[in-house]
Amino acid sequence: MSSIIDATAKSAALGDKQGLKEILDFLVTEEALGVTFVTAAIENGPGTPSEAFLPVLKNAVTQEFHHVEALKEAGGEQLTTRYWFPDAAFDGGNVGVFSTLEIVETVEISLYLLGVSAYARAGEEFGARLCAEAMGTEAVHRALVRFAQGQLGRDVGVPNDVGFENFDWPSLRAVRDELEGLGIGYGVETDQPGRWYEYPGDPIARGVGTPVSHTVPA
Repeated sequence: MSSIIDATAKSAALGDKQGLKEILDFLVTEEALGVTFVTAAIENGPGTPSEAFLPVLKNAVTQEFHHVEALKEAGGEQLTTRYWFPDAAFDGGNVGVFSTLEIVETVEISLYLLGVSAYARAGEEFGARLCAEAMGTEAVHRALVRFAQGQLGRDVGVPNDVGFENFDWPSLRAVRDELEGLGIGYGVETDQPGRWYEYPGDPIARGVGTPVSHTVPA
């Protein structure tokens, strides 16, 4: 499936040879996707089963926005502000929206580990710590959406189910393929029924986010 990020994925070598800039650009693009998706889930949440978890989502969308801003400050460039989301990814505010988020958060953990590795190879302590701090937040998100699924009747096991976080997608190509497999389009329309969503920016200014502490990397 072609997309606006094909060039980025192709230009970055696999494994240890992947370029830091390519990883940063994808991280910014992916975190902005998170802001866009969670904003839509929040705005569509009232009156659906997901409404009970809106306080969690409102904090999560703010955290994702702070990640976008920090990654841009570190030199990442957002490759698109326009995303195609399949209707099925939201599941009408039912349990499926949290299943989608679990996949996204799990893959993002691997993506941040790519960032940690790239910064470590470059000998850049601050960047490696930025990625590690953000990855910790994504891991919390993963546990929370697994908890939400359990509360809504889907048996996913206990929420905190890993001894170490996953590195199951150890390249940008693997990350991209997994996410596009959900029917997500980065600046392109996919073959799954859905619609376009524009990156909404600051969720607190939009009225869908709530304040959090530790808003910049240490």
